[in-house]
Amino acid sequence: MERAQELKIPNFHAKNIKENGKQVVDVRVGGEGGRIDNFLKFVNENWPEFAEVENISVAEKEYEEDIMTLEDFSGLLSALQLSKIVQAGLGMVEMQKLTIEMQKQALGKHDQTLDKQDSMLDKQDSMLDKQDQTLTVIKSGVNEMRESREENKTLLLDFHQDTIKRFDNLDAKYGKIAENMERILEELKEERKEYRESIERLVNAIIESRKEK
Repeated sequence: MERAQELKIPNFHAKNIKENGKQVVDVRVGGEGGRIDNFLKFVNENWPEFAEVENISVAEKEYEEDIMTLEDFSGLLSALQLSKIVQAGLGMVEMQKLTIEMQKQALGKHDQTLDKQDSMLDKQDSMLDKQDQTLTVIKSGVNEMRESREENKTLLLDFHQDTIKRFDNLDAKYGKIAENMERILEELKEERKEYRESIERLVNAIIESRKEK
């Protein structure tokens, strides 16, 4: 596509299609004959690196539909790449949201468990007032339960602190998401460059085949 821009070819379109179960690159160009010939010459002289080309064909004909302008095709290609970036970013954000929600649910369950334990201990205290004969034994049991409650509170406090640390880690991961987005953008730019080079080399191959005929 860059070569087409250099030659100021007004109409250009390229896409990957399948014909008879095989991968095919369909390239359509339109413009003045001299510019088209120069473009085809470039395609013939620049084969795609590592490409396995089984067959090349060149057809000059009037298409039933107009070939989009080179500017429109460039905009379409940029939009497709931007869509890939957005989808990748949204996927990572949704995963982070799901992780946070699961941690919130786990924290809520621990709070409910502690509330139930406190309620049970309150009932035990009420029963102690009614059971004077076993007061010593019951108080001993209550003290043990209270110690257990303190241990549970300590465990819950540790859980809260651990959760806070995890949230801090999530904040750091969100920073990495931005870095990953930049890396994905660079990869897509490289992919676009390789795609352009592949198209140009394939078109060159088509021109070379045409000359050989």
